[in-house]
Amino acid sequence: MVKTIVIYVDIDDDIGDLGFSSPIIGEEKCKLALDKAAYFMPTDSDFNSMVVAFNIYVDLKRKGEDAEIVFISGSKKGGTESQLEFSKKLDKVIEELSPEYAVVVYDSPDDARAIPIIQSRLKISAVQQVIVEQYRGVEETYMLLAKYIRKAITEKRYARVFLGVPGIILALAGILAALNLSVYIEPTILIILGGAMVIKGLKIDDLIESWWENSTIMVITATVSIISLLIGVINLYIQLQLVRGLSSVQEFAFAILQILPYASFSAIILFGGKAVSKGLNKDIRVWHDIIKIINIVIIYFILFTVVKDIIDNTYILTIQSLYTLILASIVIISIYITLTALEKYGILEKLIKRI
Repeated sequence: MVKTIVIYVDIDDDIGDLGFSSPIIGEEKCKLALDKAAYFMPTDSDFNSMVVAFNIYVDLKRKGEDAEIVFISGSKKGGTESQLEFSKKLDKVIEELSPEYAVVVYDSPDDARAIPIIQSRLKISAVQQVIVEQYRGVEETYMLLAKYIRKAITEKRYARVFLGVPGIILALAGILAALNLSVYIEPTILIILGGAMVIKGLKIDDLIESWWENSTIMVITATVSIISLLIGVINLYIQLQLVRGLSSVQEFAFAILQILPYASFSAIILFGGKAVSKGLNKDIRVWHDIIKIINIVIIYFILFTVVKDIIDNTYILTIQSLYTLILASIVIISIYITLTALEKYGILEKLIKRI
């Protein structure tokens, strides 16, 4: 048990490039990592951070403090995966050393994401961000730019932004120009840039990556579902430009009629994906999604009949459809309540096991 640990944070796992597996605990092991880093990455800010962390540890020891040095890394995948990996490794360190306080040393904004994770487990007595000062002559500036360009191209998490987004923009601009639709190039660029900012700003890419790793089926079905909705919206826009001579109520009903098949398919494929995923995991709650799919199918046919009747001004059939909807809802709700009760008391699970 030690009182204070000095933590060098390496959220993107540069330590792994040196052939070390994190966490690296203790002066002797950290000194070996430092020696290797001094040879392979002497100009890297991570190396400087390691040196600063080690020096802080040495100073604490000289003052008679009960301290230990640890290097903890995350993952090359970045984002949520890195933070989860860092969290697991931090737990191992705490389990082995049982510290009370932590001194945190880091260099990049990405590394700073580890601070709340450490803070949730230990009292942080000090935080040190390492900023490397460099003489920025013309030659040094070009070398630094070349380094960052190489990093943006070779590292997956940066390449997706610095190559992926411009690549999409150039490809779509070329296609639009070839189709004599150059007037749409500017709004297309704005949409792509805006979308990329929203995705990165709200960390939607990390969420999708985590979602993909946990359930590939759900990502595929969600993608198909979104595409179906987009096609439905495009079809709605085109049809509304063609329709004439309808009242406002009929026009609204016509709009529902145009997008209804796409929205229904989108919902069915989404809940179908959830049902398949639960079925593969042998989750008894799969029936929840099956009930939802049945409900969507019933609602689709009833709504289709209702809006068709409104467009044709046959309101008698609309009232009949309303009665059908009420009856179907009562049946669905009754089935849902029954299955919920059977699931709650474990009867449903026993029945499934017998089958």
